[in-house]
Amino acid sequence: MLAIAGVLALAAVCVALGAMHGAAESASVVGAMAIVQATYTERQPIGLPGQIANMSDASVDTRNVETSGGIGFGLVVGRGSGDFGAVLGAAASTDFLGISVRDVTVLNSASPDKYNQYDNMGVMTEGDMWVTAGGDVNDGDNVTFSSTTGVLSSANTSGTQFAIAGARWMTTAASGKLALVRLTGEMPSA
Repeated sequence: MLAIAGVLALAAVCVALGAMHGAAESASVVGAMAIVQATYTERQPIGLPGQIANMSDASVDTRNVETSGGIGFGLVVGRGSGDFGAVLGAAASTDFLGISVRDVTVLNSASPDKYNQYDNMGVMTEGDMWVTAGGDVNDGDNVTFSSTTGVLSSANTSGTQFAIAGARWMTTAASGKLALVRLTGEMPSA
């Protein structure tokens, strides 16, 4: 409602300008205006996938994206083939590197919520981050990830679902909702 009132007030100003400077000039001003955002939410979301929740003991490395389809924000990345390389998911728990960090400066208009292949990517190894839960999770649960998708959950470990050493869920969330995960910086033994 506030946005509509603001647009109407701006239109009234343009009409008043038209009365002072001629209708033709006013019409060109109104016609050139673009509405950037027509509605506003009452509250901002608590976070976004891949967003660092706070700066307490946060540690972020830079890695190069090797996955051809790119890597989304808030997903597990594993050791790539090159020095400082990273791929989506990990072939084994020992290949776990961290979680991809949201970067608002990424210039990818086709898919703005991911890094492209060969981009430099922030990878959190220690700290608190908002991610989309791949299943129902509870505060204090162990954290696991899918080896192929990098999606985090509390699913039982298997040949394609690996545990992250020392990681814990800090909030309770339903599948597909935001949850806070804490990484302790423990790197798995090779």
